[in-house]
Amino acid sequence: MNSIKAANQVLQRTSEYMGAGLVRSQPAWYKAVAYNPPKYAFDKKVRAEVLEKIKQEEISTINTMNEKLHNGLYVTRIKNRNIKAKKLLTAQTLTFIEDDLRLLFYKQHPWELADPKNLIENENTLGNENFDWSHLRQWGKKLDGESVVQRTMYLLNNTDKSLLECYEQAKFEYYRLKIEDETEMNIAREESEMLGAVYPMTAIEKGFEKEQEVLSKWKKDALEQTKIMDAKFSNKDSSAITSADTAAPAEEILTEEQILDKLKL
Repeated sequence: MNSIKAANQVLQRTSEYMGAGLVRSQPAWYKAVAYNPPKYAFDKKVRAEVLEKIKQEEISTINTMNEKLHNGLYVTRIKNRNIKAKKLLTAQTLTFIEDDLRLLFYKQHPWELADPKNLIENENTLGNENFDWSHLRQWGKKLDGESVVQRTMYLLNNTDKSLLECYEQAKFEYYRLKIEDETEMNIAREESEMLGAVYPMTAIEKGFEKEQEVLSKWKKDALEQTKIMDAKFSNKDSSAITSADTAAPAEEILTEEQILDKLKL
């Protein structure tokens, strides 16, 4: 089923499932939640000041890139002109605007770096000149951050827009296509599950399961070791008390008359 991303959607989705026959009997909590629905959505909300800070950082980075672009710094160049003769034939420093765009995009979208790749995919994407970047969707290439970079460069070279406007347009197209892909994938998965498909655990879920097994074993061993240590300390304490009792001399019990006689003395 499609994942429920807010607490106030539980009642609505359950009602839809009951109407479609996916849920045959009414859950025990159904009427209670219907009479007392959640007042707040517990989704994580992005704060306006965070968005403003990210936007200011983006504008500052783009302005720096524009200065380099206009000053001709995005070329093959040597950092230090006053170099010695023995270093004259060393490799020169290469600077490209695409590299700065990649750094900016993946700094804003760090989770995109977790998108897995394979060697076949990399081989097919080595030559970007074979693609038509007049549109972002490329049928021979997976949609990723490199698509945004190449689309930005195409817009920069073929339109009158600024670098910031080209980058923003490429990001907007990227978000739109990402939403389309995720929606299609969720619908296909939901339809398959309705027809009886059962999906095995993913590699990440298997990893979590293995990790949980190790943590459970560690907890069990830790509890056993704690019991052994407590038993050792309790034995030491009892032996110490016993030895102290045996070593101490027996106190003489005096009567009231004997105590008065000692005080008189």
